[in-house]
Amino acid sequence: MKLRTDTIGHFDNPTEDNIRDAIVYSGEGARESDLVKLMIDDEHFLCIWVGNRTDGHILIFRSGPWKLECNERLSSEIVAELMVGYVHNDLSALNELKWKRPFDQIFLDNINKLRK
Repeated sequence: MKLRTDTIGHFDNPTEDNIRDAIVYSGEGARESDLVKLMIDDEHFLCIWVGNRTDGHILIFRSGPWKLECNERLSSEIVAELMVGYVHNDLSALNELKWKRPFDQIFLDNINKLRK
């Protein structure tokens, strides 16, 4: 498992503390586009953008060809618990969330339909 962040750096074997520190990053200059991505590889990951914590995080889950976005914005605490569960291969809490296909995925699907 790897943790790739725009906040505190990159870790090949992240600890629970690394995950929490990346999400609650308190450094100055945190931007809307700052990413925290917990990944098995490029096609299997869980990620958020951290820059707008007051509104909650948009959670993205990708498993192979499937990319999903959580229907609701989630707090830093909830996202940290979900990512810790993901590290331990526990997807039960993720299964309880409601998901949708993100706009970029729907857009690409529609372009592919037009090509056929």
